[in-house]
Amino acid sequence: MVLWSTSLLHIASLCFFINTSPSNSFQATTSRDTHTSISLATESNHDSTKKIQTAALLENAKEIDSSLASGNAVGDFCENTWSNRLGTVLTPVAKGVYTGDRPFYWNKIDVGGRMCVIQLDDGNLWVHSPIDFDEKTANALKELGNVKYIVSPNYEHLKYARQWSEKFPEAFMWGCPGLSQMLPEIEWEGEIPYGLTRPSESDNLKNCWDFDVIVPLHLNMETNPFTGKPFFNEVVFYHKPSKSLITTDIYWNYPQKDGIPNSHLEGSNDDHGLAPTVGSIPLGTRLWKFGMDKIYLPFYKRLMINDKQRYEDVVTMIVDEWEIETSIPCHGDVIRGREKIREVLTRHFKIN
Repeated sequence: MVLWSTSLLHIASLCFFINTSPSNSFQATTSRDTHTSISLATESNHDSTKKIQTAALLENAKEIDSSLASGNAVGDFCENTWSNRLGTVLTPVAKGVYTGDRPFYWNKIDVGGRMCVIQLDDGNLWVHSPIDFDEKTANALKELGNVKYIVSPNYEHLKYARQWSEKFPEAFMWGCPGLSQMLPEIEWEGEIPYGLTRPSESDNLKNCWDFDVIVPLHLNMETNPFTGKPFFNEVVFYHKPSKSLITTDIYWNYPQKDGIPNSHLEGSNDDHGLAPTVGSIPLGTRLWKFGMDKIYLPFYKRLMINDKQRYEDVVTMIVDEWEIETSIPCHGDVIRGREKIREVLTRHFKIN
C-alpha cells in the first residue's frame, strides 16, 4: 500500500511542470588568491586524512570477506553493482559503522537499498532500515555484536521490519512517529518522539539507545497533498562518534551513468578501493534518478513542505550544526569530507 501511494505520487508529480561583482583592486585579488591557496592546502590535507581512514576501513573489510583478504578487488558475497560496489555482505564506512548494501527492485528497477549498523560501546548493535534477512548477513552481524535496537526510520522503509522483529525477538523495535498504528502486528518498543529536535527535549525512554550518541531528528514539516497526511515522516540520525549522517528518503545520491562513484563531485571519490567503479548504470535506474532529481524533489519542496520555518531550522541543524564527515544515504553512494558534504546538502535542500 505504501509503495503504491509512492508510485501514485511520482506519477502525479509528472504532471507538475515545473554575482558576485568582480573586484578591480589588486588587494582584493591577492586576498582571494590567498584564500584559494589556503582552501587548496586544507583540501589536500583532508584528502590525505581520508586516504588513511579509508585504507583502514578496507583492511577492516578484508576481515569480513575472504575474497578481499585474498587480494581481490571485490568481495564474494554477490556480484558487485552500483548498489553493492564492494560485493561484500557488510561494508565498513566509518569506525564502528557498517552498511549492508543490496539491490532493491521497484517495478524491475534497481533503486538500491542500504542498511546501516552501528557498534555501540557496550557491544550491542543499532540497526537502521533493515534489508532482506539472510544467514550470511546474520553471521556477519554476530561477529560485530548483539542486535539490540532495530529502527524503521520512515513510512517507506517497512518491508523487512516484521521479518527482523521475528528473527531478533529480543531486540527493541523503534519507529518514526505513527508507525505503531501503521504496523500494529509488530511489537514496537516505542517511537521517536514527534517533532524531536534535540536529545535534551526527549522524555526518559525505556529500552532506548543514548540520544547523545545517535541523535534523532524528526522531519515534521511535510504533508502529502493527496492525503493530507505526512508522506515520508522521516527521522534522520547523526552518529556523533563517527560524525556520520544517516538518511533514508529525504536525501539520496544515485550514481551518474558512467558507474563512477560520485563522479559529479570534485576530488577522489572511489574511497580508495572501498567503492569501486562499476559498469554503466542500467537505464531504469538512470530514469529513476532523473525522476527523483528533476521531478519529485521540486514537487516535494514546492507542494509538500507545510512549514518553511521548521524546514529551514532542520536544514540549518543538519548542514551547519552537525559536523558531518560521512554521509550515508539509503539510496546511492556514500560521500566523505565535511566541506563536500556541506556543499552537496546545501544544494539539495535549497528551496529557491
